[in-house]
Amino acid sequence: MPNKSPFFSIVIPTYNRAGFILNTLETVLAQKFHNFEVIVVDNCSTDNTVEILQPLIQSNKIRFIQHDKNYERAKSRNTGMKNAKGEYLTFLDSDDFMYPDNLKDAYEYVQANPEKKVFHNLYELVNEQKEKVYDYHFEKLSDPLKQIAEGNFLSCIGVFIHKEVYSTVFWDENPTLTGSEDYDFALRLLANFPDLGRIEKVNNGILEHPQRTINQIQMDKASLRFDYFLRKIETEDIFNNFGKFKGKIKATLYIFLAGMAKEIDNLKMMRENMKLAKQNDSSIWRRRNYQSLWYHYFRKKIFK
Repeated sequence: MPNKSPFFSIVIPTYNRAGFILNTLETVLAQKFHNFEVIVVDNCSTDNTVEILQPLIQSNKIRFIQHDKNYERAKSRNTGMKNAKGEYLTFLDSDDFMYPDNLKDAYEYVQANPEKKVFHNLYELVNEQKEKVYDYHFEKLSDPLKQIAEGNFLSCIGVFIHKEVYSTVFWDENPTLTGSEDYDFALRLLANFPDLGRIEKVNNGILEHPQRTINQIQMDKASLRFDYFLRKIETEDIFNNFGKFKGKIKATLYIFLAGMAKEIDNLKMMRENMKLAKQNDSSIWRRRNYQSLWYHYFRKKIFK
C-alpha cells in the first residue's frame, strides 16, 4: 500500500465491533486495485477492538485514529475525511463488505468519467456467509435530486466522492441526528454536486445482524431526530437547491415515522404521519411504501 498520494481513501468508523471489523477489513485488503489507504476511526471502543487491530496498525496496513470518547459515526467520518489523502474517498461501516472488484471498477469509472465528482455502486443485504438475503431496488438514474428526496438510495456505502467534495461537504455531528445522519449527508451532497454517476454493479454487501443500528431504533428518539431534521430542511439554505422537491424530503421523513409506528402497532400515530406525508407531497400515493402502509392500516382496522 503506497504511503503517498493514494488514489482512494477508505474511511471506516467503528465502535465495539471487534467481532466484525476484521471480516470487513479482510474484504478491503483483498481488493484487486491496490492504490488505496484505509483509515479506521475508533470511537473509544470498550471491547478489544484496538487489540485485534494492532497487527494491521503495526504493519501500516491501516491508519488508526482513536477518539477520546464515543462521538458517534458522523464525527468519525469527518475525522477520516480531514485526514484523508486520496483523490477519491469512500465510506465503509465496520460490519459491512467490499467485493473484490469494488475499487477496480471505481478506478475504471473515474478514468472513463473524469467529470463525475460523486458516483456510487450498488449494494445488497447479506448474511455472515456473504450470502444474499435481500436485493435492493435501484431505479434508473433520471433526476437524482428528485430521487434522493424520495428516499436515501445512496445510504453510506459504495459512494465515492472527489477530494473537492470531501473537503467541502461534511457530516452533521449533532448527536440528535444519529440514525439519519447518512440521509442528511446524502441530501446535502447531491444538493452541492447533483451530477451523480453510477456503476451498475453490486460491489458492496450490508451485513444483516441483530446489532445493526437500524435494528435498535427507538420511537421516542426517532421523533426528536426528525423534529431536528425537519427544522434543518426549513432553515438551511442548501435545501433550497431542491426547489419543488423539498416537500418530498419532508414526506419521506413522515413515511419513515409511519413505518416505525407500524412496527409498534400504533395505528393512530401511523395514520397521522401518513397524512403529514400527503400534505407535503401530493403525489406521494405513487410511492410503493406509502401504498403498503395504507394497505396495512386499513387491513388492521378492518380485522381489529
